[in-house]
Amino acid sequence: MVLGDDSQDEVIQAVDNAAAVNEVDGATSAYNMEMMESIVQRLKPEDRHQIRDMISERGRTSGALGIASILFWWLAIHNGGETLGDSNLPDSMIGDFTFYRLSIIVPALALIATILLTMGREKGQSLPSNAGGVLAVLAAFFILEPLGRALLMGDLDTDDAMFASGRLAILAVLIHMATKMQVDSILLEWVRGSMMSMDIDVTPSQEGSLESQADEAPPLV
Repeated sequence: MVLGDDSQDEVIQAVDNAAAVNEVDGATSAYNMEMMESIVQRLKPEDRHQIRDMISERGRTSGALGIASILFWWLAIHNGGETLGDSNLPDSMIGDFTFYRLSIIVPALALIATILLTMGREKGQSLPSNAGGVLAVLAAFFILEPLGRALLMGDLDTDDAMFASGRLAILAVLIHMATKMQVDSILLEWVRGSMMSMDIDVTPSQEGSLESQADEAPPLV
């Protein structure tokens, strides 16, 4: 009797474990489906073939913008900083960073903020979006600080301030766009791989095809 009771308990435990695994798998699948639908609705690929083209296009654009930002930094700040009067620019009020260091910090803030904001939007999480917003505002402060000091404090020439803020803004925009394109490319690649592994299609063309088939179905008698 004891052996029988033990065997019965083991069977019950195995069934409970299997049910728990199925629940976790179901929740994960539902979460992935919701995330895939969110990505598809935002980027609007017409079908899975266009997803492949969009992955390639966004990856290519991201690489072009990335190298453009590096070349701009190398020409306009690393090599041309002295000519543009970077040595006359005061250190930042937050952190006492030199302009040369800010030219590295601001793009880094733009990169991290873009990643966090995208993660927060796609996953529906508030903390990444909150952190991304903080970093975005901090980057905007560093960009506008030279202009603000020239207009409000008068300790900086207006032309030098405009050149400084303009270069930081260009770097931030280039890095933001490059990061956004690359993140979108990675998300689309994940959507395409998930559709192939799960044998589903969440593109609008497939949904429209299913709806049209439902409309054409004969009425039940």
